[in-house]
Amino acid sequence: MALREKVESRFAGELAPGEHVLDALVAFRTGGVRETTTAGMALAARRGQTEAPHVPISTPGRFVFSLTSHRVALFTVGGIVRAAPGKPLHSWTLDQLAWVSEPELNSGVAQALRGQIGVASEGVLGYEFARLQADAGRSMINRLARALQELET
Repeated sequence: MALREKVESRFAGELAPGEHVLDALVAFRTGGVRETTTAGMALAARRGQTEAPHVPISTPGRFVFSLTSHRVALFTVGGIVRAAPGKPLHSWTLDQLAWVSEPELNSGVAQALRGQIGVASEGVLGYEFARLQADAGRSMINRLARALQELET
């Protein structure tokens, strides 16, 4: 079962009418890919939205980052052999997101796709996707940016 399907199952009964899980990946807090390996510019800015405070939103070293048609949700990483969504950490509806940064691929041995999401009245979510998930991560963040732009129209 794919991680997206596991998140959908984890949300059982909690999804709003018409809401479906679009994507899910294991993510790391900023700098987490390098820690694990060794041991912006806004894509979408939302008018009329309270600016996100410059306070980092706390996350564990690894977490499941999921995007639904209505929200971004984070879970702890569960599962014994394969990653699965564990306990809910954060959930924000798309209208709570102030901006999404253009993700950047950092260089070095522990390459990672790194970005940030501004959450109105809460802070800034920093995340990284490991090198093998960089393309899927970029695709998910671009999908999120398009969804935020559609909210404006």
